[in-house]
Amino acid sequence: MFKSPNRFWRILPWMGLVCVLALYAYRVASIHPTNFFGQMEDDSIYFSSAREIAHGRGYTMPNLPGTPPATKYPILYPWLLSWVWRLNPNFPANLSWAVALNVVFGMVYLTAAFVFLRKLRGLDHFTALLLTAFCSLHPLILILSADLMSDLAFAAFTLVACVLASQAVEDETGLRTTIFCGLSSGISILLRTLGLPVTLGLFVAIALRSGWRKSIAFALTVLPFFALFVGRSLLIKPALAPLATSVSCVSSWRMTWLYYTSYTAYWEADALSNHVFWDILKNGIWTAFIQPALYFVDPTGVRPAVIAVVFLVFLSAIAIRGLFRQVQLEGWKPIHFAFGFYLLPLLAWDYANFERFLMPFLPLIAAGMWTEILHLVSLVRSAIRKQSGVGAKIAASFFFLLGCSMLVGAALSWRKGTGIVVRNSELRAALLPEKQQAYTWLRENTQADARVLAYEDASGFLYSDRKTIRPSVFSPAGYYRPEILKSEISCLVSSAAAIDANYWIVADDDFSIEWEPAHSDAIAKEREMEGSLPASFRSTRGRVRIYKLDSNGPSRLTAAHN
Repeated sequence: MFKSPNRFWRILPWMGLVCVLALYAYRVASIHPTNFFGQMEDDSIYFSSAREIAHGRGYTMPNLPGTPPATKYPILYPWLLSWVWRLNPNFPANLSWAVALNVVFGMVYLTAAFVFLRKLRGLDHFTALLLTAFCSLHPLILILSADLMSDLAFAAFTLVACVLASQAVEDETGLRTTIFCGLSSGISILLRTLGLPVTLGLFVAIALRSGWRKSIAFALTVLPFFALFVGRSLLIKPALAPLATSVSCVSSWRMTWLYYTSYTAYWEADALSNHVFWDILKNGIWTAFIQPALYFVDPTGVRPAVIAVVFLVFLSAIAIRGLFRQVQLEGWKPIHFAFGFYLLPLLAWDYANFERFLMPFLPLIAAGMWTEILHLVSLVRSAIRKQSGVGAKIAASFFFLLGCSMLVGAALSWRKGTGIVVRNSELRAALLPEKQQAYTWLRENTQADARVLAYEDASGFLYSDRKTIRPSVFSPAGYYRPEILKSEISCLVSSAAAIDANYWIVADDDFSIEWEPAHSDAIAKEREMEGSLPASFRSTRGRVRIYKLDSNGPSRLTAAHN
């Protein structure tokens, strides 16, 4: 029997989605995602903790001396990664399995994005598919699919919860949808702490739109997840830092240890003790405002800089106006409440990378941009029809050129962003064999209880099975107060004396993800300090070195600071 035309047209958008998901998986594979392992550090911390969970040793940070309990992140994502270790315990071969799990989360995210977009008023199925494809091939989505971090899983469950909440507030929907929404929200809490404001926003939306019955059902469903999150926080306290022997660098060492063990305490020490709260807040407000534009264009090459700023403000204003136009068309949806509550803590967070953190709401932002652009086009068309004179033609030409420049800028930015991802993958692939040589040397030539300094610490631990920690961690306050950065650069290896380090691994790409001038200043200090230490190992091309720190090693490093 032949399928009816109506049924075919209903299936066609889903067939298109399957093609988008396949293209997404292909693009992730094409950038050789395992090359990025260790670059962001969070990924290797997650994966090393996952190994401990798989081996029944609990949720700990095994790379750190003393193997303290893991109190930096919620437990769910490393627990999910632990199943990779259970199914394939061979490292680093199992990295591809872990990336495959991340790609599955990416597919859930994109499917939820498509379902959300196709239900928005003013967007047809083709437009929803187009915007979903935009999200799937965005350089940010590609790199977060490659990195073993919780971002993609969190975005997937957050967006699923928002989609289910939109269905739950409809009068004819029963409690089952509300319960599934609560389950997805609860999972997001156990993936990232930022699941809490999302859940609060959805609870408020359901309470306002559907009354007490559904809101209580939602709250009761979330309650076990919230209790698990809070209970572990109350029962398992962050480990105390080993005592530092260098008085001059004790502050740097304290910040480094807090970075590993407590983001909340780290934020307090960074934002409040360093008196940069208002600087962080002002920067957060500005960055949050221009981030919608940054998803579409990269203005870094535009000169003078004021033109780039004006362009970003213009594009972000279009996207934000489009969001409010959507609200005017169909009212406030649960996703708007979730977005608002979610945004508040980000504004004051010192590590608030808005490009990453707003990713759960990228489909909403893309829909706002699309809606407002269509509205502006309709206004221009209407004005041209009413006025056929020279002025109308000039206005039409202006908006046409403006639209073309936006499209060209977006295409060039897309190409540049993807090119950076590919280039970064190639650079890391070229350096990885030399790093592996260093890790092999450590494993074969050092005692099992050796302690090592390395910028890529947790990945170095997994390769060498030696306790490894970063030389130091820079406070984000140094971005606003150069004297703080200068002080911490002078204590570049503050961890050495505190943990009685035996070795220091130095690689040419150390500090590569730090801001400027933190990156260049740290590299310069690192090179200066290398000159005072004898090298125990050099890779084949000399881009990775290991320095032996004997009984006087930490003291010699401290002296090299000055």
